[in-house]
Amino acid sequence: MTRRRSLPLPIIATALLAVARPTAARPLARRVAPDSLTTAYDVSGLRVIHRVRPTDDVVAVRLYLLGGSRQLSERTAGIEALLLEASEYGTALFPGREARRRIARSGAVVTLEPEADWTVFGFTALAEDLDSVWLAFADRVVHPVLSAEAVAEARGKLLARARRRYTQPDLRLRALALRSLFPDHPYSLDPSGTPASLMTLTVEDLRAYLQGQIVTSRMLLVVVGNVTRARVESLVAATLGRLPRGDYHWTLPAPPERRNPQWLIEHRPTTATTYLLGLFAGPPPTSSDYWGFRVATQLLSSELHYAIRTERSLSYAAYAPFLDRALPVGGAYVSTPKPDLAFPIIQRQIEQLKSEPVSVFAMAQFVDDFKVDYVAENATAAGQADLLARGELYLGSYRKAEDFVSRLNSVGPTSIWLVATRYLTAIQYAFLGDTARMHGHW
Repeated sequence: MTRRRSLPLPIIATALLAVARPTAARPLARRVAPDSLTTAYDVSGLRVIHRVRPTDDVVAVRLYLLGGSRQLSERTAGIEALLLEASEYGTALFPGREARRRIARSGAVVTLEPEADWTVFGFTALAEDLDSVWLAFADRVVHPVLSAEAVAEARGKLLARARRRYTQPDLRLRALALRSLFPDHPYSLDPSGTPASLMTLTVEDLRAYLQGQIVTSRMLLVVVGNVTRARVESLVAATLGRLPRGDYHWTLPAPPERRNPQWLIEHRPTTATTYLLGLFAGPPPTSSDYWGFRVATQLLSSELHYAIRTERSLSYAAYAPFLDRALPVGGAYVSTPKPDLAFPIIQRQIEQLKSEPVSVFAMAQFVDDFKVDYVAENATAAGQADLLARGELYLGSYRKAEDFVSRLNSVGPTSIWLVATRYLTAIQYAFLGDTARMHGHW
């Protein structure tokens, strides 16, 4: 008889409690009304997705500069991050730190996130402060002064982060493993920059990039909050809409060549804790396997935490990271003084996903809980802006953003088994610590 694999005891207990509650019954399917509060339009060649939230006083503005690591080379890694960071220290309308002070006085929160597929630059503010904050924000994109002093100050901030990223064990491990997972692929480049690339970028490099690459065809603007279309169009037309159109065309990145991974080992004999990370590439969001892969990674995370930390107390941190990209990445991570005991558990949990089906009952409850958490994460204005952008860029239309949730309903034990056998195979492992602690368990 085939043994039916079940989930860790805490998850099963949650599932049993859910059955005991009469309210846990699944509601009947009903037709969802069309989204009449979200529209898309162009303003002077710039694509805008706009969701009106009449009862929300907070407005989230997110500008996506498309391309991400595909815009870069080894020498120019981090150039977009450096350009936008330097713009904080002087623009045509706001010399020195005036743009920064103007935004700070309103209480708005600025976001700058260089990512593999794009750079997100934006802010979250009260609707009543939108015009004032927008003017400073947009001038940072359109008219940064990029003085030598501004670039030097921004460079110092980014260098400090980059040095931490390549020296702090957890961050270094991830950076090295990602680079090895995507050899000869743009994803191997660091969009935030390396210490070497950030040191060599010049003011002239930034000005050339501003002139050639800051164009509206590379931009997607997402606005979520209590603001009218007329107001958005007016703000964009007077600022970002005056940028050159350019001829950029967004496409999804090509998948990497499939190669046999190798161990990356950094021997540190004096380190008491060892850090171990395995990464594996998954299917794009356009694939029917995407949500199975995402749920399988979350399931692996839960089981690693239970088996390594809760059950055996081998680690304070054992989980499966997930990087949401056009080419998503899952993994298995543990920091532990006993890697020789933890690593076989990681291998065993991955093999169980491939060979032992999860029970239908426990799987349904796990997916329901995952769905609730996912919806909660995207409930804010900023979360909805991100969801709309991913629908537009990954699936071809912001109207398909809700597919990210509805497609969860199709994930079951068979989906988990399929994605585990397809994607949790070529795993790139990285190890940082005293190799003697492995006792040959590679």
